[in-house]
Amino acid sequence: MQDQQYKNILVGIDGSETSMRALDKAIDAAKRNQAKLYIAQVLKPRQSSIGQSSLGFGVVETDVDENNRLKEQQETIDGIVARVQGEGVEQVTGIVKIGSPHEELAKTIQRENQIDLIYIGATGANRVAQMFLGSNSAYILEHSLADVMVVR
Repeated sequence: MQDQQYKNILVGIDGSETSMRALDKAIDAAKRNQAKLYIAQVLKPRQSSIGQSSLGFGVVETDVDENNRLKEQQETIDGIVARVQGEGVEQVTGIVKIGSPHEELAKTIQRENQIDLIYIGATGANRVAQMFLGSNSAYILEHSLADVMVVR
């Protein structure tokens, strides 16, 4: 593995402590390999959208605006990208999408950017959510074509 040269490194972040540790390790790997670093945050879709919905007791106004969610998260990712560039990684791309985090990280983003190494945090969601939803980390480990580093 010492001879392995990575060119395109992806790190998935969700704001959790372990995902931020994964980011730090991905930064180090990008520097060592002089690789391009992709920092991705995939937001799960919200159930409702702008408009009205009926819940049996009347009409409820909903105000989930996906474009605003994307814009807010893109600003956060842009700040992280600037920080990473300041730490010496020249080629950094921030990605914010709405979709299935494990599908996007293990397949779509990987394929679109020829990713050869993925860094992910071991846990992101709380333990109860993991029991019901499954683990993004486990899914990525099982389905990724790239090498995967799980950070604790």
